[in-house]
Amino acid sequence: MQRYVGTQRITSSLDPINDVLVLLEYLTARDYLVEILVKRHGLAKGEAQRRSQSIIPHVRTSLAYLRQAQFGPPELCFLPAYYGILNLLKVYVLFGPHHADLKAQRWHGASYPVDEKDSRSLLTEVVHLKKGGALPLYYKTVTGEAWPARTQIKMGEMYPYIRNVSAEYSIATGKPGKLALLKLERGRHKHKGKRTCTVVLLRRQGDSKVYSVRDFKVLRFFRRHPSDPNRFVGRAVAQDCKVSDLPIRQQFRLSLVYSSGDQVMLTPVSSSRLLVPEELPIALLFFHMSSVVRYKPEFLERIRTSRCWPIMSAARQHCVLRMLILAWSFFHQENLAMTHQMP
Repeated sequence: MQRYVGTQRITSSLDPINDVLVLLEYLTARDYLVEILVKRHGLAKGEAQRRSQSIIPHVRTSLAYLRQAQFGPPELCFLPAYYGILNLLKVYVLFGPHHADLKAQRWHGASYPVDEKDSRSLLTEVVHLKKGGALPLYYKTVTGEAWPARTQIKMGEMYPYIRNVSAEYSIATGKPGKLALLKLERGRHKHKGKRTCTVVLLRRQGDSKVYSVRDFKVLRFFRRHPSDPNRFVGRAVAQDCKVSDLPIRQQFRLSLVYSSGDQVMLTPVSSSRLLVPEELPIALLFFHMSSVVRYKPEFLERIRTSRCWPIMSAARQHCVLRMLILAWSFFHQENLAMTHQMP
């Protein structure tokens, strides 16, 4: 199970970040952009041409900020990287059904309490989510839902969902991330020619928690198996139904599929009402750190001398690359798979 049906595979022998930045330059070519909006997003040609007038400047601005982040001082890169990511998320909105709302909601959609006393650590820092702005519009675009009324997020709640810094997070905190592997299996059904859509939790070593369906927001029409706590059963589909077919895909919140193999998916474990598509914790990481860089240099110095700094060092490369891949995939409605090959 993947977020999108098709996959585009690219091999890079150089810097993969720079390679995807170059790929995204295609979206500054008006004829290419209009073609993608028409063929992949179902827009009429006239509407695609109108939207391209707003999309192209946002793409150019995003790429400029992200390139600046790659060549600037490591401790300050979060500021331009965040603005690069923010502009990419605005492009998500401009591609989607809420594009008309962006003109009146160009602000972030989150705030950082600058006047409050410094937190004890990076993980106890807090950001506030707003009802309007680019971040909630992005969230509504990819999930189809408005985010809940909860206004305060502790950053320590977000880092367990960022798989690109999972090793650094585990070393720094001694805790595992909050991501789970679910395996798709063929289930039995009493009617001939039918089978149930079934997933099985592949537990990590030492995990003995009893999970409910509410813990896996990726599952839409599932119930836990009465005798197997690791098995969740969905609706019946035709026996010959493929994973790529709509009757199976519509039983999942595909925006919560992080990565996958042939029959497995990586997805967040959360009972919160706030859904966690993969872009969200990455965007909040860079929003938070860009605020620290701007307003609290003393606190930035404390982070740099703490065990959490390797998380930041990893994020400035790995999370930027992942965001670029996610963005290209969304714009093309096709998974981008990058493979590095030594020249």
